[in-house]
Amino acid sequence: MIKKAGLYIRVSTEKQVEEGYSIAAQKEALSKFAINQGWDIFDTYADEGISGKNIIDRPEVKRLIEDIKKRLIDVVILYRFDRLTRNNRDTEDIINIIQEFGVEIFTISGGAIDVSTATGRFQIRINGAVAMLEREQTIERIKIALEQKVKEGYTLASATTCYGYNRKKHDKNQTINKKEASIVKKIFTMYADGKSFTEISNILNLKQIPAKLNGVIRKNHKTGKKYTINSVWTPKTIKLILTNPTYIGKVRYHVGKKDEFISNGNHEPIIDINLWNLVQDKIKRSHNKNRTNLPKEDVYYCGTLICGICGHKLTTNRTVRKNNKGEKKIFNGYRCPNREKNICTFLGVSHNKIEKCFNEFLDNLLPLSNINQAKTLYTSNHDEINHLKKRINSLQEKKKHIMDLFILNNITSQQLNYMNKQINKKVELLKTELIKEEQLDNINNKKAIPSDLKTHWAMLTGQEKITFLNEFVEKIIVKHQKSFNNKEILEIETILF
Repeated sequence: MIKKAGLYIRVSTEKQVEEGYSIAAQKEALSKFAINQGWDIFDTYADEGISGKNIIDRPEVKRLIEDIKKRLIDVVILYRFDRLTRNNRDTEDIINIIQEFGVEIFTISGGAIDVSTATGRFQIRINGAVAMLEREQTIERIKIALEQKVKEGYTLASATTCYGYNRKKHDKNQTINKKEASIVKKIFTMYADGKSFTEISNILNLKQIPAKLNGVIRKNHKTGKKYTINSVWTPKTIKLILTNPTYIGKVRYHVGKKDEFISNGNHEPIIDINLWNLVQDKIKRSHNKNRTNLPKEDVYYCGTLICGICGHKLTTNRTVRKNNKGEKKIFNGYRCPNREKNICTFLGVSHNKIEKCFNEFLDNLLPLSNINQAKTLYTSNHDEINHLKKRINSLQEKKKHIMDLFILNNITSQQLNYMNKQINKKVELLKTELIKEEQLDNINNKKAIPSDLKTHWAMLTGQEKITFLNEFVEKIIVKHQKSFNNKEILEIETILF
């Protein structure tokens, strides 16, 4: 009976460069070995550019194991055993699979691997341990080299540089891309002015400003086919830009998932340090307001309130009760989620009581005229509103033009429906952005703005109060003590103007 052989190949990027054996070279060598042994090649399993640290992250080795379990393969041929595993735990699993299904393992570099004897199994474990040691030492050397590079102020950007910068081949430093740098400045300014990650990404996409990789042609390593990247701006991209110290002349290296090493870079900064600090502070406060549910017009304190007992963010609590006439009425309040877990004793507080206490707090604040930089509250955004209206009108005109083409039989009904659908999506995005801009403009341009915040607060709608709290109040700590008149006592920490 002719044995069926499975050829397993793995090449990590650094190994391919370092030792000079590619997927094609390994496949040719393994195929010749199988033919010389008189075996049929059942299939080839190739993990390209993937580390051998574990099996979980390698789809082809998992497919190989599944075929072994289905008894489709009699022999597995490898270039070296560390192509299959560099992890002690995975080595033990493979030994068990070989024993259970009676599969033979052959390596070109070392011949047959015998797991039927204690000596053979010991040799496999030794090979696995040596491979794992080699991998860990390589990682340590790479970390040391990268840290040293960062200490010297050189960028770690290789295939793709940071947006706003270019890097010529073999250069150690990035240089400013003036066109992209202007967009980076705009992103920082928009966020500092109160726009969210999502709003900024929508604006850039609507203005058809290309992202870094948009239009770049890349080659698929497996198929060899070329493809064009169609990249757009996303909220995640905006956040990565706003938190990247490259823009203030720094270089960094991530050590693990949490720790990072930052040093002064040799490249020119794009963002002023004062603007950078302002943006980082706003991001930090926004992160601290990661809500358990979103604020609405009737519960606009949600996300700002903090439990004074356990420190958890309070969430909303709605209670439906009947009045004397038997009519249902909704009572809004706030509760601590930790009370349900029996780790907090906070009993909850009504929205009306929070509102009353917050107004008492506003009574003690200085008038607006005495607060530095108060004018920043009331900057106009008419230019952005007009720009959005023009874009909407332009798209509406485009729809009329498409209809004319359809009437003249220049396009089909399917093309008409598709183009209208795409335009409607863009219009809806623009209208959503326009509503937000007009709401903000409504706050910024209230007539006869009062000199005290309490009167100004009373003039705002529920949605405008959400905007105000997001911008100017860091947190409201609700202490659950009660005084002689049974009022909740609040301790409020704010950042204003």
